Amino acid sequence: MTMTMTMNTIEVDRLCKTYPVALKEPGFVNTVRHFFQRRYRYIEAVKPLSFTIAEGEIVGFLGPNGAGKTTTLKMLTGLIRPSGGSARIAGYEPFLRDSTLLCQMSIVMQRIATISFTED
Repeated sequence: MTMTMTMNTIEVDRLCKTYPVALKEPGFVNTVRHFFQRRYRYIEAVKPLSFTIAEGEIVGFLGPNGAGKTTTLKMLTGLIRPSGGSARIAGYEPFLRDSTLLCQMSIVMQRIATISFTED
C-alpha cells in the first residue's frame, strides 16, 4: 500500500494585523499637545486567521470591501509585517524576505477602477 503525503504549501496560524491611528483634537493647543503626547486607537485590519493550502490546490479569496483580503495577501508575500500569528510559505517565513522564496512567488494587484469595460 502506497501512501502519499500532501505538503501544505501555505500554513497560516492566527495571522492578524492591527494598525495604530493617532487621535488628535482640532486647534493649536491640541496640536502642540499631540506633538508631545499622542493617544492612539487601534484598527483591526485582519482578525486572527488560520488556514492551510496544499500544493496544487486552487483557492479564491472573497469578501466585502474592508474585510482584510489585500492586507492578508500583503502579509503572505512579506510586503507588510503581521501584528501577530505566523505564516509559512513553502517552509519560509515571508516577512523575513528570503531571496529563495522571493524568486518563487509573485503577486499582481489590480484595482477594478483601472479596467476598461468599454471598447474604444
